[in-house]
Amino acid sequence: MLLAAGDGRSSRLPSLAPEAPVVLVKVGEGRRVPRESIVRAFQWLFSDGAALGVRIVLCPFGDDPELPGQPSPVPEMVRELDARGMLVIAAAGWDPGGHCVSPASSPFAFGIGGWDLESDAPAAGPRVETRNGVLKPDLLAPSTGLPVPAFDGSPKRERAGGTSFAAALVAGASLHLLGEEPRLGRSEILEILREHGRHVPGHPPYLDPGRLRRSSHLSRRAGAS
Repeated sequence: MLLAAGDGRSSRLPSLAPEAPVVLVKVGEGRRVPRESIVRAFQWLFSDGAALGVRIVLCPFGDDPELPGQPSPVPEMVRELDARGMLVIAAAGWDPGGHCVSPASSPFAFGIGGWDLESDAPAAGPRVETRNGVLKPDLLAPSTGLPVPAFDGSPKRERAGGTSFAAALVAGASLHLLGEEPRLGRSEILEILREHGRHVPGHPPYLDPGRLRRSSHLSRRAGAS
């Protein structure tokens, strides 16, 4: 979350949108995020998101596997959020089998894979594949583990990373673009981010937030849209 809209004072990882207002929504139970919790959070966004000016919905979680005869309501809810002008940006690395799962697999959301900064290569995680007629993940972003406060609030430090961090960085970049040009839609934002990404054979473009931060072309490109 801090990578999406934090100022970096504590983490030393300033977002591309440090002034963006943030709405925090607790999703999940303990360390789990069951489907019912995702549905409840999305329903809340349907009722209150527009009034609060929510434009980006950061989802550092994945839906439960679908069972025969029990389709998940999450994909259709992602479609509805997109129709209401709320862009879902989701971590793509939650399936042990390496698939890009909902909500990241939706053609109406950005699914974000990881990039290993140490090896300067795509991180282990979701395989590149066509999901719902769209090549997923949509983008790669840094996912190398970093020291973070302990989950239980104790003084010890833990390491966290993965596609949840990568998704937060892309959310910050998207917030930056919307700050420059609020009329941008999902497809336009993705086009701009891909233009600034590094070409990676056989993978989605790698989005380097540092390169975005140094580039003034973002503002010019958004303003011309």
